[in-house]
Amino acid sequence: MAHTVYLHVGTPKSGTTYVQAVLAANKQRLRDEARLLYPGRNWSDQVRATRDMIGANPHGDHDESTEGAWQRMADEIAAWDGAAVVSMEWLGSAGRKQVPQIVESLRPAQVEVIVTARDLARTIPAAWQEFVQNWNPWEWDEFLTAISAENPKATPPGRVFWVQQDLGRLLAVWRDVLPVDRLHVVTVPPRGAPAGELWKRFASVLGLDPYRFDATGGGSNESLGLESTELFLRLNRASRLNNMTWDVYRESLKSTLAKRGLSRRRPSETAIALPERLHGWVRACAADQVEAVRSSGVDVVGDLADLEPKLESSGAEPGTATDAAVLDAAVEGLVFLADNRAKEIQRLRAANAQLRQQLSGQRRRPAAKKSAQKKTAQKKSTQGTPPQGARQPAGGSTGGWRNRLRRLGGRGPDTREGGRR
Repeated sequence: MAHTVYLHVGTPKSGTTYVQAVLAANKQRLRDEARLLYPGRNWSDQVRATRDMIGANPHGDHDESTEGAWQRMADEIAAWDGAAVVSMEWLGSAGRKQVPQIVESLRPAQVEVIVTARDLARTIPAAWQEFVQNWNPWEWDEFLTAISAENPKATPPGRVFWVQQDLGRLLAVWRDVLPVDRLHVVTVPPRGAPAGELWKRFASVLGLDPYRFDATGGGSNESLGLESTELFLRLNRASRLNNMTWDVYRESLKSTLAKRGLSRRRPSETAIALPERLHGWVRACAADQVEAVRSSGVDVVGDLADLEPKLESSGAEPGTATDAAVLDAAVEGLVFLADNRAKEIQRLRAANAQLRQQLSGQRRRPAAKKSAQKKTAQKKSTQGTPPQGARQPAGGSTGGWRNRLRRLGGRGPDTREGGRR
C-alpha cells in the first residue's frame, strides 16, 4: 500500500510538460530504484483520471475510457508498496467540493501537493496562445481586457485564466484539507537558469537525488510565436464555420499542426509582448501572488523573487503581424501537414502489408495441414486391405497376398460356394 502520494497540480504553463516528460522517461528507474510509482500505462491515463474526478470536459466530447478512470488509478496506487506521483495540471482547477474527495480517495496514503508557479509576465502570453490552440476564439485585446477587469471571473477568459493561475485561491482550497507542511510551491527558474534546474527543485520535494535520473525530458509544450498564433485564430474561425468537430481539430490542427509543426518556428517568429499600459497591473498582480504564497506558510522550493515579472520591451502585440508573415506560417504549416500525411500513409501501408502477410501465413497453415491429411488418406486407400477370406501373412504384412494375386493373374479367389467360377 502506497504510503505517500504526491499530486502535482499545476499551474498550467509552468513547466508541467517538461516535468511530466522527465517522469515518463524515468518511469521504470523511479519504480525500481526509488520505489516511486508514476501510475498509468502512460500520461494519458492520468489525464483521463483527472477528467473523471473533476468533470473536465470543455468541448463536450464523450470518452467512455474516462468513466471510472480515477478509481482505477487510485486502485493502482493503493496496490503499490512505496510512494506515487501524479502530475496533471487540471487538478489545480479542483474546487472546494472536489479536493476533499480527491484526498479521501487516496487514503490511507499521505497526500502532498506540489504547485509549480511561473511569473505572470511569461505566463499571460503563453496561456493566451495555449487557449487559442484549444479552439478558443478570444482575440488578444479581448483576453487582456477580461483577465484585467475588476471582476475577471465574470467573463469566460478571465474565469478560466484565474481559476488556473490564482495561487492564493489554489493554496487556500488545498490548505482547507491538508496541513501546510504538505503543500509545496516550486518556482520556475528565470530565463538563463541552468538546464534541469526545475527538475532539481521538483525532485527535492520527492526526496530524490536529481542527478540519478535523465533530466533532458525529451518533451516540452512549446508556445507558438506571434505569426503562428494569429494563423490559428483564423483557423479557429474557419473551422467553426465549417462545422469541424473537436476530435478532428484536436488531432489535425492542435496536436499535429501546432504542437509538432508550427512550434518549431518559434525561434524565428516574433515574441508576444504585453502592452506597456498593463505593466503596472502585472506587477501588482505578481506582488499579490508572492504575498499569498508567503503568508500561506507553505514550503517554498526556489525563490519567490522568481515570480516577480521581467517585463521586456522586445516583441510585439498580436494584431500587428502582416498578412505576408501569417502566409509564410501557413505555407510552412501546409508543407508540414503534407509531409506528415505522406509519412502516415507510408506507415499504414507498411502495417497493412505486414497484416496481409500474417493473414496469408495463417491461411496457408490450415491449407497445408488439410493437404497433408488428404495425401495420407490417399496413400492408405491405395495400399488397400486383404480381400475377405485371404490368409494374412505372418507379421501382418499385405505384401504376401498381393504377390499371390499377381500369380493368379490379378484375380482374387472365388468366394462363391464350391470355390470355383
